[in-house]
Amino acid sequence: MVFPSTYILLLAPQLEELDGLESLLQQVVLDVEIVENADQALAKVTQNPPCLIILQEHLRSETVIHQLRLLSNADRTTLVIVTETDSPSWLHQEQRPDVDGFLVKPLSTEVLFSLIHSASARHYCHPV
Repeated sequence: MVFPSTYILLLAPQLEELDGLESLLQQVVLDVEIVENADQALAKVTQNPPCLIILQEHLRSETVIHQLRLLSNADRTTLVIVTETDSPSWLHQEQRPDVDGFLVKPLSTEVLFSLIHSASARHYCHPV
């Protein structure tokens, strides 16, 4: 039996902009891989698709998101973008079919842990 991966991929060249997301993720029992650019993220996803991909908002290139979605096995990996409260991008999710949702700052521990639990369950329960 093939077991799915159980790690989180964080694409964040500027961690300080994520308002403590890194410290919140340190409380999770899953491994967290932090990469600084799209090429590193695509290489990680190609080697071993994560259960959850978190992108900083300014990295939300439609091409990169689409490539991450294709390489990570679209039905098994959850892909979210961290955004600001006043950003209009999270209001129009239907225009971004490759994105599963948005984490709106300020980030809540409860919301983040619920997202991680949901993403790992989706990854584990979906057929390989």
